[in-house]
Order: sequence, then C-alpha cells, then structure tokens
Amino acid sequence: MQVALQRLPNSVAKVSVTIDPSDLSKAMDKAFRNVVGKYNIPGFRRGKVPRPIFERFVGREVILQEAAQQLVENRYYEALSEVSVEPVAEPKINIVKLDDGQPFEFDIEVESKPQIDLPDYQDLLQEPLEIPVPTDEQIDAELALVAKGQAQMVPADDEPVAKGNRIVVSLKGFLDDGENDSEPFVDDDAYTIEVGAGTVVEGLEDQLVGLKVNEPQVIKLTYPENHPDVSLAGKPVRFELTVVENKRPDIPEVNDDLAKAVGLESLQELREQVTNNLKTRLEEQAKNARLQTILGKLKERVSVEVPSALVDQAIHNQLHELENTLARIGASTQEYLESRQITPEALHDELRPAAEERVKEELLLEAIAKQQGFEVSDEEVIQAIKPVADMYRQPLSDMVRLFRSSGEFEALRTNILLSKASTYLASTVAGGQGESEQ
Repeated sequence: MQVALQRLPNSVAKVSVTIDPSDLSKAMDKAFRNVVGKYNIPGFRRGKVPRPIFERFVGREVILQEAAQQLVENRYYEALSEVSVEPVAEPKINIVKLDDGQPFEFDIEVESKPQIDLPDYQDLLQEPLEIPVPTDEQIDAELALVAKGQAQMVPADDEPVAKGNRIVVSLKGFLDDGENDSEPFVDDDAYTIEVGAGTVVEGLEDQLVGLKVNEPQVIKLTYPENHPDVSLAGKPVRFELTVVENKRPDIPEVNDDLAKAVGLESLQELREQVTNNLKTRLEEQAKNARLQTILGKLKERVSVEVPSALVDQAIHNQLHELENTLARIGASTQEYLESRQITPEALHDELRPAAEERVKEELLLEAIAKQQGFEVSDEEVIQAIKPVADMYRQPLSDMVRLFRSSGEFEALRTNILLSKASTYLASTVAGGQGESEQ
C-alpha cells in the first residue's frame, strides 16, 4: 500500500491510497465468498455456484465493487495512521481508479486535527508562580463558614426578617398592568425563601429584609429583561405577601465543640484542616491563573487552524451546560431563547468565539503533551473510572466495558493527557522551582 498526504484548506487532509493489484485480487476472492450467497443462480444451490458461472450470470463488477469496499474499510485507519492524520469528522471517499488487474486507487478527504509546529516557549515558563500564604483573616473566614454550615434554624417570629433567614410566605404575584381582576401568575400559601440566597427574582429579597411576621405587604418590581419566562421578562409585577414563619440560623461558636461536630478532636485540628484546604485552593487558583497567562501568550505565537467539527462539538458541550443550568431553575432552552429574542443560530454564533479559543487551547496542550512525551496508560484511565463505578455501585469491570463500548474510555484518556500538559505549563518554572507531573 502506498499513501500520500496533501493538506487542504479548512483543516481537510487529502490522503491518496494505492493498493497493489495482488492485494486487490485477494480481496476479490474474499468478496466473492461474501456475495455469492446473495444471488439465486438457476441450477445451483444458493452460495454453491462456481465463480466463473457467477461472473457470467451476475458480473465480475459486483465482486470488484465489494472488494473495493472491503479494502477501503480495512485500510482506512491504517492509511491515516501512516501519515499521522487524526480525523475529527466523517470522511469523504473518492474512488480514483478501480480496474481488474490494475492498482486500486482511492482518496480520503477528511477534516482532521492540524499539525502544530510549536515554537520555543521556554521563556514563557519563566512566568512566576506566586502562591499566596493564607492570612489569619482568610483562615478565620473559613472557620466562620464551617460554623455557618453547622447552624440550626431556630424560630425568630418576633424579629424582623434578615439576610440568612429562612422564611415562609403566603404569596400572590400579579402582572402590574392596571387590571385589578387579573389572575395571579403565582399563588402559594407556603412559599419558602432563603433570604439572600439569590433563588427568587432579582430585587425581591432586598425588599423582604425588615418585614415582620403576620404583617401584609405589597412589593412592586420589574422582572429582568433576560428572565427565562418570556411572559414575565421586562414586565412590572406586584407581590401581595405575608410572612407566616421566620427562622434565623443559630451559628455555633468557633471552638472545640464545633470541631467535634464535624468529626475532629479540637479547634486546633480543625484550624489545621481548614488552613491546609485553603492552601490547596490558593495553590490551584495561582496555577490556573498562570496556566491561562501562558496559554494566552502561546496562542499569540502559534497560528492554529481550528477544525469546524471540533468547534461544533465545543458549542454542543456549552449548550449542554446551559441546558443543565436552566433546568436547575426550572426553565428550558426555548424559554431562554424567547426571553432574549434570539434564534438558535444566533446563540450558536454567540458561543462560537469562546468555543474556538477552547479548541485552540486543547490542540496546543495536545501538541505540548506530544512534545514532552506524556502518555496515559489504560490503568490510569481505569483508576479515573473507579469513582464513577463506586458512585453508581457498579463493578469496575462492567463500568470499564461501558466506557469502552461508548467511546468514553478514549475521551477520558484524552482529558487526562490534557490535564498532564496543563499541569506541566501551570507548575513548571524555568530557572526556578516547580513541578512537572507526568
């Protein structure tokens, strides 16, 4: 087999393949065995007709076409691998020459990952990695969050509503359009609100602060223009409500008892745990900031032709994340589009620039991983699958088979490889101290 590569515009690779006549002849022998059983020839049992008789009645062209199809399927990945082409979309196959006894020639045109020639970027690794040391104020703030997490809600009906309180209200909401007999768009005698949590329409929570139990109130506001419910977006509304229950958090003191409540022995042990967690978070933030700085400068140095198929997949992933976010607030993508008065195509165009930048970064990280010789073993992928198997209480072997059959196994391998390259850029400091994890 002879293979030649030509790079075309728009990340398309044209791979020209030539198969020896002897290989074509062998493929025709196998092709005959595949097709002979599909035809009825008078005087012969199905599948038992001699080849010369078959060719006389059906035609040699049928065998030739079947052989060509088999050769294309069997040699496709081998041909791409030989010229280091990584496809990212469905290929277009063009038969150039198919004659009995002659070399079989066909072309593969497929959108593929671009070849990236990395420049010298060692100077970028001189970017300082500055990991801040947790301050006493930050540690105290973290301890306060632990205490808040252990708070119990206690009755506070004799107090005004404050941020952090959990209240129950009798609530009716009306479009404030001057029609006194309009039907309420919300009518609930026991609507629960975490004041300050941001779970209700913008502007409502601030007006709840200071209210008292059993005192009817009328609150007016205008819904945001981008609210998912198009029937309310940008509309003035009024809420007729009464606080029927008010509870405030009873936050425990930061002491040994708090430490014991979270499974530790003493406040000192809790403080050490909080400090270590804070150190880890600050280190991750510093490394991520450094990674983004280095990637940003590297993108300025390298021209990367971004395959449209990868960009489309990145947009698909962003849309999936948007759908999940909207679902958590009880909205749909269609409602979101209507509230913003845009089409799905316009949303795609809006997401495209960020998707292109993300794909560029991933392609650069793959190139760096290749240059540095990073690899990901099957065992590493399996270990990454183990938490998923544990979460769903499934045997690890079954989950690995599922990942392999769905293609997620190799996708996870790629993600781990990108993570290694990211860690290398984020942590390796040229001429200084750093860490390079492989």
